[in-house]
Amino acid sequence: MGIVEPAGLWSRVAQRCRRPGVSSLLLLISVLGALAVTMASEIGVRVFNTQWDPVLGYSARPEPEGSHFALLWFELALAPWVQAVAGALLLPFYQRPRRWTAAFAVFVVGTVPLYVAGLSLLLLPGILLVCVAFFISFVWWATGARELLGVPHGEAIEFVTVTVLCTSSALVVSSTAFPL
Repeated sequence: MGIVEPAGLWSRVAQRCRRPGVSSLLLLISVLGALAVTMASEIGVRVFNTQWDPVLGYSARPEPEGSHFALLWFELALAPWVQAVAGALLLPFYQRPRRWTAAFAVFVVGTVPLYVAGLSLLLLPGILLVCVAFFISFVWWATGARELLGVPHGEAIEFVTVTVLCTSSALVVSSTAFPL
């Protein structure tokens, strides 16, 4: 199946979820993945800004105090956790019990393609790779929802779509609540 749907990924994740310390590992993945993406985008803005191509009209200006850096890092690390909470809360609508650890595993592991592609944000065209990675993550989340959470095959895409909408809404509200 390859990158789009790695064979055996979710069975390995399910085995790891049965061992102690999985929450710490998931937290580490999200914090370090978010830090790497945030650093790549910050370096991209500071070093490879748009002075080289003013025709595009894109102006990315680094801010000196680092508040945008901190907010981006926080939101990127928090996103899979918010998505997992939304997913766990939605599971009863799909006649499935709430499985918090499995939901956290699905959405943190499913975000890994985005964290990896986010490293390409050193350069502005890297956003195209991030867009492709979003679709790969979407497939990973849907597969994980089926394999780990027991969401029926025909409803997994709907389930993931609703979790993404809930997460996006929550993060937009939280980022506007703390204007920089």
